[in-house]
Formats: sequence, structure tokens, C-alpha cells
Amino acid sequence: MAKLLRRLARGEEIVARVCLAGCSLLVFVAAVSRAVGSPVLWAIDIAMLLFIWCAFLGADAALRAKQHIIIDIVVRMFPQRVQRALLIVHWSVMIAFLLALVVLGTQLTLLNVERPMGDTEISYAYVTAAVPIGSLMMAFTAMRQLVEFVRNPKAAFGTGESPL
Repeated sequence: MAKLLRRLARGEEIVARVCLAGCSLLVFVAAVSRAVGSPVLWAIDIAMLLFIWCAFLGADAALRAKQHIIIDIVVRMFPQRVQRALLIVHWSVMIAFLLALVVLGTQLTLLNVERPMGDTEISYAYVTAAVPIGSLMMAFTAMRQLVEFVRNPKAAFGTGESPL
């Protein structure tokens, strides 16, 4: 199971990097083509699609690596038992919010199936699908981290870093 999760995480990081590179390239192409008087109209639309996917995939990768910005100065003032309870509440609220995004994002995606994306004939649902898929991936990451924290709280607190 751990090997499968590592492979999925690696694949996710590769796709996010490809999306970011593609987005950058398309914005450059759009700018240059507009400057020479022959704009590529669809380039910005596809760049937007790649960017939203990059954002959600990158957010999950950052969450998995515990690289999100956290301000835990107040939490650290409490005893470890209170910190533990607050962190469990934190992860639970985060998971509930992400699962709500999965539901609402799925509804949004289904509403946008017929809508074309800008100057292309591509369905806007490909853009909005990043919300439920990315949120589901982040919810699974947060669930795994919560389970890890509940199973081994001393390891999380013993490092001197925030267990988030």
C-alpha cells in the first residue's frame, strides 16, 4: 500500500510540474503571438485549465509534505494534551471542508459540462473538475495524516516541529 501511495504521489507531482510548465509556455506563446499581431486566442484558456490543475495537485503535494503555512504560536502555548485535541479538531474541520468541496465541486462540474471554455470547444467541466478531484486527494492526505497523528502522537510532538 505504501509503495502504491508513493507512486501516486510521484505521478501527481509530475503532472503538476507538467501543468505548470505548460501553463508558463502557453502564456509566453500568447504574449509573443499577440505582440507580433497574430494572437493565439485559445492559449490563455488552456493555460487557465493547466493552472487550476497545477494549483490543486500542488496543494495536495504541499499538504502531504507538511509544507503549508501554519501559524501555531497560540497552539504551542497549551499543554500537549490540549494541543493534541486542537490538532485533531483542526484536521477534522479541514477534512469536512474538503469533503464539502468534493460535493459542491462535483455539482459545479456537472453544471458546466455543456459550457464551452472561452475560445475553445473544450467543456469548462475540465476546469471545474479540478475542485472535487483535488479536494478529494487532499482529504485523503489529511485523513492519512490524522490517522498517523492519532496512532503516534509522541513522534509528532517529539520532533520540535509542528505536527501539522
